[in-house]
Amino acid sequence: MALLVLMACSSESKPLDTPRKIENLKTFARVYGFVKYFHPSDEASNIDWKKFASYGVSKVIDCNTDAELLDELKQLFGPIAPSVTFSSKRINGNELSKIRPKNLMGYQLTFWQHRGVSIGMKSYPGYPYASMRVNSPAKIEIGRNHGTMVKILNAKEYRNTKLRLRAMAKLADTAKVSAYLRLAAINADGSTILEKGNIKGSLWSPYEIIYDSGDEMERLEIGVALKGNTSLLLDNVKLDYWNGNKWEAIPVHNGDFEKAQTSASKSTETWFARGSGYTLEISKDTSAHTNRFARFFYEEPALEINKKIFDAAPVFGEMVNEEIGNSIFCQVPIALYRNDNGTFPKVDSIRLQRFRQKVDSMPGSTKDLNVRLGNIINTYNVFQHFYPYMDVVDVNWENELTNALSRSLTDSTEYDHYVTLEKFTASLRDGHVYINFPSLSKIYAPRITWEWVEDNLIITNVLDHNIPLKIGDVVTHIDGVPSKAYFNEVESRISAGTKGWLDHKAKTKSLLGEWKTSMVVKVGGREISLKRESLVYNEPPRQSAYEKIGDSTYYLNLTLIEMDTISRLLPELQKSKAIICDLRGYPNVNHKLISYFLKEKDTSVSWMQIPNCIFPDRKNIQGFEKFGWSLPTASPYLGDKQIVFITDGSAISSAESYLAFIKDYKLGKIIGQPTAGTNGNINTFELEGNISINWTGIKVVKHNGAQHHIIGVIPDVFLSKTIDGVTAGRDEFLEQALELVN
Repeated sequence: MALLVLMACSSESKPLDTPRKIENLKTFARVYGFVKYFHPSDEASNIDWKKFASYGVSKVIDCNTDAELLDELKQLFGPIAPSVTFSSKRINGNELSKIRPKNLMGYQLTFWQHRGVSIGMKSYPGYPYASMRVNSPAKIEIGRNHGTMVKILNAKEYRNTKLRLRAMAKLADTAKVSAYLRLAAINADGSTILEKGNIKGSLWSPYEIIYDSGDEMERLEIGVALKGNTSLLLDNVKLDYWNGNKWEAIPVHNGDFEKAQTSASKSTETWFARGSGYTLEISKDTSAHTNRFARFFYEEPALEINKKIFDAAPVFGEMVNEEIGNSIFCQVPIALYRNDNGTFPKVDSIRLQRFRQKVDSMPGSTKDLNVRLGNIINTYNVFQHFYPYMDVVDVNWENELTNALSRSLTDSTEYDHYVTLEKFTASLRDGHVYINFPSLSKIYAPRITWEWVEDNLIITNVLDHNIPLKIGDVVTHIDGVPSKAYFNEVESRISAGTKGWLDHKAKTKSLLGEWKTSMVVKVGGREISLKRESLVYNEPPRQSAYEKIGDSTYYLNLTLIEMDTISRLLPELQKSKAIICDLRGYPNVNHKLISYFLKEKDTSVSWMQIPNCIFPDRKNIQGFEKFGWSLPTASPYLGDKQIVFITDGSAISSAESYLAFIKDYKLGKIIGQPTAGTNGNINTFELEGNISINWTGIKVVKHNGAQHHIIGVIPDVFLSKTIDGVTAGRDEFLEQALELVN
């Protein structure tokens, strides 16, 4: 069936087929999002939603009539959402008796609460987003990082020698597991060189690593690493060095695990486990060569019941009741009753198991059309229900879904799919959007930089003396296309809140291509071939972290300077008459500098806002979790000086938070150009094909509550580069800052 679908929807599809296919896919997309994020059945909460998207696509795409599509939707969602109703007519009223147990003893209501969203997202330390199915068991997820079981050895005496690590090992279960023998050399400067030997089998087998140590090695870590819900069994660990003629043993205490004692301490006497959820024990049993062996495993956390993350809750009987397609209606309960046996009503376990097997058997490669279309549907729903700026970006998201599906039907390569995802998300004007695409190979650039200045594309740097170009040259054509038209296509694939961020991204993205491929530029009537032989070069505004200019002015490059350096400079900064802060880029964790400009402590505590959702389509938001930086004042006070900040469109996110304090608290004068107009913590969701997409999950406003997104921080003095200035190598923005303070 999948092969037939692929053939039917290839680039050879009849044009008359396409509108029907797109309508089918859009109908499926709507109910997919309702059930995934807001319907709280146990069955829906335990499906692989990435694969389900692909599976659903394969079933609905070739439906020829609305009646066929309606029947297919019932077959698709019945096994995972038995209380969802589909009809060819609007559903008036709620038949609650079908979804209410006759005896409510022992039942509680379960429902979804979303602070931002975390379903299908990657988490990280300090992650501010959460999705909870209240009064239901917390979903247990295997840790994303490897756990390690190691022993630490002093190793200075084995510098500049060949080392050999050997062990016997096996896995209890090899499915969806990553494991390896590891030898890590820790050098005097703190750097680590890690050598791995993959462990794959379920039978006792020998594994070995050979490593040539360097002259800076201080310590060795030997052991294993594991990621996955299984056990790794280890025995007979041996370490040797080559004396020039033969291997000689290096003592490894308890390498055969005959001593039962283990410890969390990091002495050379013990083995210990690292990593959340990972445990080490020494077991008595017949092992590889001895009577005991080490068992290193992931231990599932104790089952917990999810609690509310905010007060709002739906009542039993509240429904999503919408027309999702042409005369196709659905009714989706957003609250169900649940007891220890699960949500009511339940699906036959055999039917559910068979259905899951079909879903799990779907391919995961983006070479498959169903996967590509499923990724589009998944992407659509993340932003449809949780993008906090949909009300200000003026986008018809339904039309963009139609366009993305239409492109996907004719895409023929994985790179085509990447471009489609870029064009789809570009319409959201979110500067944090980035498509992490593992097979992307168009990442190389010729050794030049360029930029639009005074409405001309000019060369700003030539990094190879063999290239017959010079700074200030005007590029009129690229690969035979006028420069403006060439950039228009590049810019259509960039999600940007402001023109400044769009220009910043386009000047590098426009150079990219495959390794060693050429691009031809036209300059002054000459055609010059440029070969892509390096990674793209991001040109910094200035190289120095700080400078003293004249007798009384300090220049601080906030993209480079560390807070420790600023702290050391405080006595000098206190004596100065002016401080120029350069924030053309991203600050280097030095936002505490703001405290030295504040006369009174920061009281703005609600400029970052995470929406609380229990309903789809961003409707009826249940308030926001609000917070700010709550900066204190600091001594010495530097706000009595002339403070000038330089910025431009490359300043995004944390840089804009920084500059908002300067602007809204009137702590200094800002010169340059508007910032990127994108702020808020990044969230990241995952698609099939190991693709992930970064986006902004928090709403950020100015300190007075006004809109920041797609506006940015507006400078007090607008500046623009000139061709003459670039050609002469002048920093015109810094020149203007010096004029102001002088």
